[in-house]
Formats: sequence, C-alpha cells, structure tokens
Amino acid sequence: MKLRIFYILFMIPIISNAQNKYYSYNFYEGKGYLFTMNQSNDLMLNSIRYIGGSVNDKYLSEKEKKLYSTGLSLFTGLLGQAITHEEGHRSVLSELGIGSISKPLFDKHLVAKVTGVSDQTLMNLRDSDLSDYIRLHTAGLESDYAYLKKSDAFLNFNEEKNEVLYPDYIMRKLGTQFYYLTNLFTMKPGIKEEDDPELERDIVGHDLYGMIRHLHRPTMEFYRYTERGDLTTEEKAYARRMGYMSFFNFLNPNIWKRIEYNLSKEVEANFSVNYSLAPFGDFVEQNVYLTIKGKYKINPYFRQYFNKSYTFLAGGINLHNYTFRDGKFLLNSSIDFWEQPKNLEFRNKEGKFGFGLRSEFAVRFSNWNTNTKSAYFNLGASYKTDGFIPESPSLKEDFRIHLGFVLAIKE
Repeated sequence: MKLRIFYILFMIPIISNAQNKYYSYNFYEGKGYLFTMNQSNDLMLNSIRYIGGSVNDKYLSEKEKKLYSTGLSLFTGLLGQAITHEEGHRSVLSELGIGSISKPLFDKHLVAKVTGVSDQTLMNLRDSDLSDYIRLHTAGLESDYAYLKKSDAFLNFNEEKNEVLYPDYIMRKLGTQFYYLTNLFTMKPGIKEEDDPELERDIVGHDLYGMIRHLHRPTMEFYRYTERGDLTTEEKAYARRMGYMSFFNFLNPNIWKRIEYNLSKEVEANFSVNYSLAPFGDFVEQNVYLTIKGKYKINPYFRQYFNKSYTFLAGGINLHNYTFRDGKFLLNSSIDFWEQPKNLEFRNKEGKFGFGLRSEFAVRFSNWNTNTKSAYFNLGASYKTDGFIPESPSLKEDFRIHLGFVLAIKE
C-alpha cells in the first residue's frame, strides 16, 4: 500500500461533492523552516485519513476493522499525539529563529520533550518577549486543539468516515483532557532538572504549571520544571479553574458518534464547543458546521478569550473546499476577528482589535485512474494584524505566501 501524505486547510469549509476527499499539503508557509504547527498537524491527520481510507472498505471483515481501530488507538496513544504535541512546541521556537530538537519518543522518564535550548536562551526570551515565552508552554495543547478541530470539520462535513478517524480522535480527546485534569490534583514529585544535562532538558517541563507560574510571576527566579507545589494559593485556584473549564471539550457530538442534525431538506448542521489556551490565558469557542445543499460547507464560530480577570470577544467564519468549473478549481478561505488584551498581557483590561485573512486557490493539473483521482497545485496568502490566532505561526503582524498541492480522490 502506497502512503501519500498531504494536508487539508484548517480554516475553511465548502465542498462541491461529498464523495470527494481532499488530501492537501503545503510544503511552504512563508518561512524557510519545516514544519509550522499547521503543516505538522495536516501531515499527521491526512496520513491517517489516507491509510484509513485504504483499509476501511466494505470488503474488510469486522475482525480486520477492529485490528485497524486497535492499531490506530495504540499508535496515537504511544506516538502520534506526542509527535504533533511536541511539534507544536518546537514550531514556536523555529518561528523565533531558535533551533531545537523534537523528541516525541518517550525517554527514560516516560516523557516526550523538546530539547537543545539553553537556560540563557529561554531566560532571554522570557525577559524580552513574555507572550511568546508563554506560548512556548501552551503550544502543545494549542496544537492538540487545532488538530481535533480539523478532525471535527472532516467528520461534521461528511468528508471522512467515522471509523477512519474515531480511534485517533477519541485517544487525542482523552489524552488532552488528562493533561488538563492534572491541574486538579497533586502528583508525586516529577523529574528534577539536574537529572539531565542542560541541553537534554525539556524546554518547559509541565506545560500548565509553567504557564500559570510565569503568567502570575514572570520575573521570579528562572527554572524550567515547575511542580504543582511550587504554585501559590492564587495560582492553584487558577489551575483548578482551567481544569474545570476543560470539560467544555466534551460538549461535542463527535465524541458520542452523533454525526449530523437536519435543520431542513437543504441544511445539515452540527456543533462543537472547545476549550484551549492563549498566550495571555485561555478561551472557550463555539462552532457551528453548516452544509447547505450538499455543496456549501461553512463553519462560523464565536470565541471568548480570558486573561486574569477580563473577557474579550472574537469570531470568524471558515469556508471549506469549494469547487467550481466541474472541479477544476478548489477554493478555501477564512476570516478571523478579535479583541484581545493589549500587548497580550495577562492583567490588562484594555482590549485591542485585530483581524486575520487567509485564502488558498488550487488549480487541477492532472487526472488519472478514469478521473477518480486528481492533483491540484495550491497557491495562497494570509495576513494578520498583531494578535493570536490558534495555529498561526506569529503573534506579530504577519503576511506570508503558501504553496502546496492537493490530492483528490473520488469514492
């Protein structure tokens, strides 16, 4: 079985034919490094979709389907999620021009990590760019959120079979939730920094404890591995709040294998509620997935950002895989707008408006296998003002060109 790896854009829902599957991969996203968070997630997710689509067909026995499901669950639990989670951390450093090494295989401490960064480099980043330093902690869970939201889109728009994605989907949901729930109880003391040489240490240690401590006390003594016992009473209360807020992630029909709701003969709908982290705190998001006349697939969303004491509103709309001219062209677009705390600060009441635009246009250049398979060249651009968009590489004003290709398979 040949393995083809491609990528499908994260912010866009419209499709021309529910029987077409698109596997899209951007080999360039505006910088000379590989990979951005978006590229890593799409590479993993579309590999799983392609392989799963090959083995989950009507000719397989129930035993063979269970073997696939068990194998994918084990892969995701032992390696798959660790790869994309750690790549999320590493991508923040790459965007900042800081070299690092992702090590998703569990080490002697049973920990996956990103290494190769000195204490002095991390201290300089904290003291000069606290928002990116906080994002360095949260980027792994940000990547988990973005990956699962893409899976929701494939499932809710009937672009992928439930049996293909569900083992990966549910394992990632449970793995992410367990991480958040560590905020609710004290574990026995973990790894000590002196157990490893400086360049072999994980860049941040426990993502959540480190994030919380540095948000509340950014100028305190530097060390990487924060334990729950290192947090103050106020910080532990904030940690518990995050743990309870994470239960919003279970308000999602795809967990319970509910696929769609028919609002009318021409409109199918689904929804999800997500919780994740931002460089200044966290957010809750409400998504609606609308399929209109079997062709137009639209994902409007509303989001509430939170810093220490204040709420900031955001929203946007994603248009996904819209084809026209008999499938010769494929269009993906999105718009995001937000109010976020000024300078992305944890304690700032003052908000600042921002927005982001992204559009990618693909042109078909090849058909084969009696027109059941097609290839597209993909060209796009994105622009954002200062601010945070999940999975977007930079927190600063940013413009970049996207290049890639798309494989389409008609089933």
